[in-house]
Amino acid sequence: MPKIEVVLFDLGNVLVDLGTLDDFAKVFQVEAGSESELWDMWLKSPSVKAFDSGQISLPVFVERLLKETRSNIDPHYFTESFINWPKGLFQGAVELVRSIPPHYHRAVLSNTNDAHWGRLLDEMGLAGLFHSYFASHQIGLVKPDLNVFDHVINELGVEPKKILFLDDNQINVEAAITKGIQAEQVKGIACAQEILYTYSVIK
Repeated sequence: MPKIEVVLFDLGNVLVDLGTLDDFAKVFQVEAGSESELWDMWLKSPSVKAFDSGQISLPVFVERLLKETRSNIDPHYFTESFINWPKGLFQGAVELVRSIPPHYHRAVLSNTNDAHWGRLLDEMGLAGLFHSYFASHQIGLVKPDLNVFDHVINELGVEPKKILFLDDNQINVEAAITKGIQAEQVKGIACAQEILYTYSVIK
């Protein structure tokens, strides 16, 4: 197993609590099916991709998404629900990141947006916890597009095999592996801790 130099975290459902499947379904205004089906809809939504890549504003995103999902929900109510969707960090998230020895480069790669990024950094305390932040709306690229991983690899300046990527969506994990990155599907702190232990990042 190649020696890891970079630990690259997704945020939602890895370090950040996005709530239950029903919470997700309410935000996206669909019936709660399987989690994978909901995430598939989310990742394939043109409105979501445009917003998460920084191409459109929050009001335009809300207008487009409600039209896309044929929802008659009040736009102001939806906007508030969407802004408050990330509930906070999972218990132990900060401690887990800080437990990674200092010779590792800690980084974030997250599909996110203007509505959530400030909350993640300031309110939830992720600012200063990592060496590098790759936020989709700032770099104009979103997972699982392969070019987002090319961007990260180039910016970090390390061999892909020396990057360990933790993400909750299998489609993103598979995309990263395609680029030679070591990637694992992770949900929650206990799972992330187990993977970091397995890769000998923490002991």
